[in-house]
Amino acid sequence: MLAFNAKHRLCALSTHFIRQLGNQPPAESIVRDAEQPVELPFYTDEQRRLILNVINEKGVEQLLRYDITKSRANKLHNWKARNGPLRELSDILYVDGFGLKVVTKFYKSLLEPVPSASSGAKAAKASRIAPFITPVLDEQQRQLISSTVGVRIGVTSVSWARLELPQTKYSPCLLSHWQHHEINDKKLHLVELVRRCLYVSHQIPEADCYVLENPQMAQASNNPGSIDQQNVNIQKAQVTSMLSYALMARINAGESKMNVFYLRRFLTARLFNHLVGTERVSSEETILGMMRTYYNMEEYGEQDEPINLQNQVQFPSNLRSMYSKVERYQRELLGQAFLLNLAFVRLVLLQDQASIASVSRNSKKSNEQELK
Repeated sequence: MLAFNAKHRLCALSTHFIRQLGNQPPAESIVRDAEQPVELPFYTDEQRRLILNVINEKGVEQLLRYDITKSRANKLHNWKARNGPLRELSDILYVDGFGLKVVTKFYKSLLEPVPSASSGAKAAKASRIAPFITPVLDEQQRQLISSTVGVRIGVTSVSWARLELPQTKYSPCLLSHWQHHEINDKKLHLVELVRRCLYVSHQIPEADCYVLENPQMAQASNNPGSIDQQNVNIQKAQVTSMLSYALMARINAGESKMNVFYLRRFLTARLFNHLVGTERVSSEETILGMMRTYYNMEEYGEQDEPINLQNQVQFPSNLRSMYSKVERYQRELLGQAFLLNLAFVRLVLLQDQASIASVSRNSKKSNEQELK
């Protein structure tokens, strides 16, 4: 009996000891608690008051002017709504997503002077603009480009237009060359296709760079279409590749710069409002409207007040006459090559802010702000 009671008490004591041991924090946690607490950099009393005043008084949109993400700004705003304003600089460490590194960068930006609109600097973060061309154009090379050729490649034809950039902002670009060439057949043997592409490449005038529309990428599909349609797409890709190679070969040996660039698809149609849904509309009216401007007369004198004309184009009389005499479908293809080139000039070479805003994702928001 005594042995049984002793055994029972021993089991109870062991169970109690195990429960107490399970309630103890791990040894690693005990070591961490013994470490020094997280400490922010030293701030003077004046800096401390400034930081707390900005955080407690500014809203989410105003805080975004500093080095903080929108998600963290929202979390900080919600924390203040529940717990009240920050009393100490270290209180921000209780907010989810704010560690020592993040807080230090944020506080540093709060102590720096905020650029004002009167100084000409941007008060808000610059909007992100998707790249317009492939590959990327080096800034030094961009400044040296004075002429460019836009090449529009179809299945049975190639069209091109050459522009010379103005020397000053008070002069328009000059259309110096405009041509359309028919390949005719849709199903050509590769040897014959190479021969015709080489002939076309010799007809395309020299320039500092050449721009084509970015070709459609091949995609796997359960319904690829008819065999004829596949052959058409293949031939267009072949023509694009051959002409690209021929134009790239114009670079002098030893030079590492690129001279062939591909503009993003449908960018030209978006810039000149020629896109309805996913369908392009005719460019003829746009071209004719540009030809009717005063600087496209036989002679034009100086205006009372100089106008920035570098984004516009002067059409020589012989090229205007040629455009009016060709077939309508040829006018459309010439217009597409010309507008492709002009879009490249405005968006990439001249970096016209109005043109960039019209094709950027935030263009609608920017226009609303300008109207206000």
